Amino acid sequence: MRSKKILFTFDYELFLGANSGSVEGCMLKPTSKVVALLEKFDLRGIFFVDTLYLVRLKEVASKSAKAATDFKLIQKQLVWLVNNGHCVYPHIHPHWLDAIYDSELNTWSLLDLSKYRFHSLTEQERIDAFDQSMDCLSEILRESSIPFSINAYRAGGWSIQPFADFSNLFDKYNIVADFSVMGGSRRDTNALSFDFSSIQPNSSPYRFNTQVASKSPNGKYLQFPISSLAMEADTFANRIMRKVLWRIKHGQNYGDGKGVKFVSNGESTKYDLHMEMLSIELLTLPKLRQYCSFINNNDYVQFISHPKMLSPHNLLVFKRLLSIMSDMYQIESDWRKITF
Repeated sequence: MRSKKILFTFDYELFLGANSGSVEGCMLKPTSKVVALLEKFDLRGIFFVDTLYLVRLKEVASKSAKAATDFKLIQKQLVWLVNNGHCVYPHIHPHWLDAIYDSELNTWSLLDLSKYRFHSLTEQERIDAFDQSMDCLSEILRESSIPFSINAYRAGGWSIQPFADFSNLFDKYNIVADFSVMGGSRRDTNALSFDFSSIQPNSSPYRFNTQVASKSPNGKYLQFPISSLAMEADTFANRIMRKVLWRIKHGQNYGDGKGVKFVSNGESTKYDLHMEMLSIELLTLPKLRQYCSFINNNDYVQFISHPKMLSPHNLLVFKRLLSIMSDMYQIESDWRKITF
């Protein structure tokens, strides 16, 4: 049976704008549902945890019983994930440093976007944020029953540039792999900024040194690019289906918060107008055939998804996709077993 390298990655986080939403709706419930599907087909996921949120949550937990409960439930789920063979790594959104907690509603407001990009912090702030993130996640995962190395990373808002902001921190914590690059894409907004236009869309994993978007055969670090495909399937039928599913709640997200409003500082690239990331939350029944065709034509595929954005319909179609692909291919979903 032909083999495929398919990575299922998730940004494990709340909403990052005016209303964070609940831990149950955005993280715990949808994560348990999507993991159950992966395990049904003997597959594993890679979860990038919004670690500065956990740092802030732990701070307020000393004064809020609701926050303390949230922290314990998240800790329990993360330990469970590692114990069951899934990967858990840091994912830093620096504007959590300015987030405001509402103790009555047990939600957060993150309207201040001045620190959304890691690069917007001072050098000392970057060191402190990374140290706190690694310490918090390491402390949580010490409760796991199997050894686990925190040696991979995904930048908040894909803003991994300039890599000079990260290289010393990667070396300090023995981080060898990054999952932030989406080949061909370039964005410059009021919050995030990156330029991966020098990397072809759907590139295979590669090595790099000082520039994440520049391949170096003998590079120190590994880059696992996010896959993307042309938006051919966003047809009239697909738009109608989304509207119907929303009305009957089968297409509504489990997450219950409000995200960031991005304002572009320039014209959209051809890529960003016609391509979209490969994602479970964007997967609908009309797109199933296109996703199957994409996987058939590519031996390396990386999904990037957000539990908070998943709907029952997404999961139903994802189950069908996994069933089809598992019958056709031997799937390797552990990045640590992928060789170059």
